[in-house]
Amino acid sequence: MEKSKKSYHHGNLREELIEKGIEMINEVGEEKLSLRRIAKMCGVSNAAPYTYFKKKSDLLEAMSDYIWKILAMELAKTRKKYENSENLLVKLGKTYVMFFCENHEYYYFIISRSNTKIDLLSEFSEIENSNQSAFNILKSEATKVLQKADVPNQAIQDKIIAMWALVQGLVTIMIMNDITYSEIWEEKIEEIIKSVCIVK
Repeated sequence: MEKSKKSYHHGNLREELIEKGIEMINEVGEEKLSLRRIAKMCGVSNAAPYTYFKKKSDLLEAMSDYIWKILAMELAKTRKKYENSENLLVKLGKTYVMFFCENHEYYYFIISRSNTKIDLLSEFSEIENSNQSAFNILKSEATKVLQKADVPNQAIQDKIIAMWALVQGLVTIMIMNDITYSEIWEEKIEEIIKSVCIVK
């Protein structure tokens, strides 16, 4: 008789497999990633991961999707909380930065991927994936602010790229071990974002 997924003592085996996979890649690299090794880390049979992932590439895709979905949910929460605030963009930027700073392993995995698809061109992307969903929250809110400030359409895309580069750069700097800074990063993030993202 086929074993039910509910028979595992793990609360959510699929999620645990993904988390352990991300952990393994950060520790030993993608080449040494295998479904069997992850199964061993999770304490389940070698066959268990194949219930969710038929091959290694399926797991890798699920890992990326998993991270971007969590980020999109965090950004959506921030947007809802500050939807009527003039600091919404700054709050979204801080959410992005803190998400990856608090989850280094997610950031290292994401920047290692060469197949991430994000549409910087259109206001409403036709690409249907989780990373685009997360980016669309940032892009749509930035577009509203920039259009309200009468920024020319041809300049909006450049400004959005600059804003994204800012938060991406902040993450990279903040998680580097050898960076010396006299301030407390978490307390300075909003101030730094404001200083660069003032609409002119």
